[in-house]
Amino acid sequence: MELAGLIDRALAPPEPGDAGDPTRERILDASLAEAAAVGLERMTVEDVVRRTGLGRMTVYRRFPRRGDLVEALLLRECRRFLAAVSAALEGDGDPEQRVAASFTAAMAFVRAHPLTRRAADSEPGTVLDVVAAGDGRILAIGREFIAGQIAAGHPGADPRRVTQVADVVARLFVTYVGIPPQDPDPADEAALEAFARRTLVPLLAQAVD
Repeated sequence: MELAGLIDRALAPPEPGDAGDPTRERILDASLAEAAAVGLERMTVEDVVRRTGLGRMTVYRRFPRRGDLVEALLLRECRRFLAAVSAALEGDGDPEQRVAASFTAAMAFVRAHPLTRRAADSEPGTVLDVVAAGDGRILAIGREFIAGQIAAGHPGADPRRVTQVADVVARLFVTYVGIPPQDPDPADEAALEAFARRTLVPLLAQAVD
């Protein structure tokens, strides 16, 4: 499943059986560790079975095919990403400050996550390829999300200006993930936060000025 489709599913209410099963979570944790070690494309169900310490049939009953396991893993990690962004949006400050905080949270999550960190470190450009493969769908999701956050706090703002600024922020995020900058250091959350408040807040404010 393409990333845009996963994000759409992650935004929807969880399906029955997606959570609350400790064994399922243990399998997904092992899958994440294995994918981080060898890459998602090289991960096999048998290697995940060995890493879990569970019986082979216990794993296969929950995930009959490798594709089921990969999809479940990516869906869970997308939900974790969205939860981190949502938590930042619930903080204090005006909409522009909260969007900047969510940018920082998103960058920190992606940089710390074992799958995206591996891709950025060992396969530069992979993230940009994934985004481009979806005919701009990923960018559109990010742009609409950011624009919605700004518009909710400023109902009278010009929709075109809001969308333009939201598009710039969405593209900046994708570029920073795919080609990490040297300054600010993506591994330094304090530096990211300072950058967001110094650069993104004034940019976002232009959409409603």
